[in-house]
Amino acid sequence: MNLSPLAYYSARPTLRIDGQDHDMAATLLQSLVMREQEGGLSSLELAFVNFGARDGGEVGLAFEDERVLRLGSSLKAYAGEAAAPTEIFAGVVSALEFAFDSEGPPRLLVQAEDAAQKARMARRIAVYEQKSVADIVRELAARMGLTPVVTGLDAASALEVQADESDLAFLRRLLRRHGADLQVVGSELQVAARRDVQRNQLTLRLHGQLHKLRVVADLAHQVTQVQVSGFDPAQGAAVQGSAGGAAPGPGRGRTGPELLRQAFGERVQHSAHRLALSQAEADALAQAEFEQRARRFVTVEGVCEGNPALRVGTHLTLAEVSPRFDNTYYVTACTHRYDMRRGYETEFQAEGAHLGDAA
Repeated sequence: MNLSPLAYYSARPTLRIDGQDHDMAATLLQSLVMREQEGGLSSLELAFVNFGARDGGEVGLAFEDERVLRLGSSLKAYAGEAAAPTEIFAGVVSALEFAFDSEGPPRLLVQAEDAAQKARMARRIAVYEQKSVADIVRELAARMGLTPVVTGLDAASALEVQADESDLAFLRRLLRRHGADLQVVGSELQVAARRDVQRNQLTLRLHGQLHKLRVVADLAHQVTQVQVSGFDPAQGAAVQGSAGGAAPGPGRGRTGPELLRQAFGERVQHSAHRLALSQAEADALAQAEFEQRARRFVTVEGVCEGNPALRVGTHLTLAEVSPRFDNTYYVTACTHRYDMRRGYETEFQAEGAHLGDAA
């Protein structure tokens, strides 16, 4: 996939600060780093030369009057071809830093976080009875000032406890327990089971846009079955759920549990740290943990030519790598990085449940 129809194009990122374009900020920008991962809360780091000509022709520190950048400023960052850039971040400035050394001019370092930062600012204790994960997400999204977009997760849970946790920490723990993920996209809090997420589809080839790649198939944490126990107070009886079978996610080939069984035999994981309060919950928790382990059988780390479409939730196909590792993977983390030396690159991590056949 070509990033631009042009043979040569500018990939310098662009910014909008408090809804406005600023020529001085664009000119003095030295570097940009945008990080995102499963569980939400994307961050942005910017470095500017903090020295230049101001209005009236005076030369001096460029940003100290706070007319352009200040704590609380809204920031949007765009990457890709400068003539038609793609938004990769929207958030608020949360930190400013002045830096200087003898090798160059003063610098202003700016850090920002997306709207999920509202959910990490205070701890609380709360009890949710007979509510689904979707219901809890909607309640937390209202506190964050975001519009909830929830896919599935509508089975009621007997009891969920937020125990001296921030809303973000609680939401991450709750969704991880149920095999789901969250991301803030614009003004939306998007939540879905991992198996239902596909934000983009991309292909990278070994001798094309890829700069660096490492792919590992590892049986160390694979199991053939997961069991979860608990006690149903309404029925007055113990419950036990189990899960195995098909591996989730994109891609095709031999799965971790399948190869584990061939190499080492059965390996059953009993998860004592997951207490279920009904049979349905025991089955759901066992399935979530089995899927979490299975989809991490093959892990990928790489660096490619900067691509704003490469985001968490992308289904990434690797091609012309090797017969065993040419497959489709789910992107779990990425960093969009720009500086004056290397230009625009994207670092990524991904995972998959399948190993292809040997050549």
